[in-house]
Amino acid sequence: MRYLLLILMLGLLSACTTTTTGSRASSTSTTTEPPAGKLVSLRGGHPLDSISVQPGNAKVMLPEDKKYKRSFKQQPPMIPHQIDKTRISLKQNQCLKCHSDLNYKDLKAPMVSKTHFINRKGERLGSVATRYYFCTQCHAPQVDKAPLIVNDFKP
Repeated sequence: MRYLLLILMLGLLSACTTTTTGSRASSTSTTTEPPAGKLVSLRGGHPLDSISVQPGNAKVMLPEDKKYKRSFKQQPPMIPHQIDKTRISLKQNQCLKCHSDLNYKDLKAPMVSKTHFINRKGERLGSVATRYYFCTQCHAPQVDKAPLIVNDFKP
């Protein structure tokens, strides 16, 4: 019985491999240009059935002194430095090494907003409230890239 099941599994596996390999071989690697004025995906003009190309490096950081103006009122500030190796987990938040109320003056970093120390009940806490603990929920790093879609929003 096990022998029969093993043969059946190998047959199915080889059939799947042949189908996958055949479809990749038959797909073309040509790109199609999008119509003018249409949204272009991050994938570019490559069809979904073709093998994708390596995307460009989107983490081009702006100099520290050049900061984006905020797009709307109450927008969280952008992060003007790289955060690739910054860890934020349940046990530690490396952002607070520089931006906490204890260290920000010595390191010349902006302090976390005082609103981040207030919990849902309006009580002032000694540390960052849990709902503000994961900084990258709201704050994103600045990159010098053209937007995918032109923002013509007017408040």
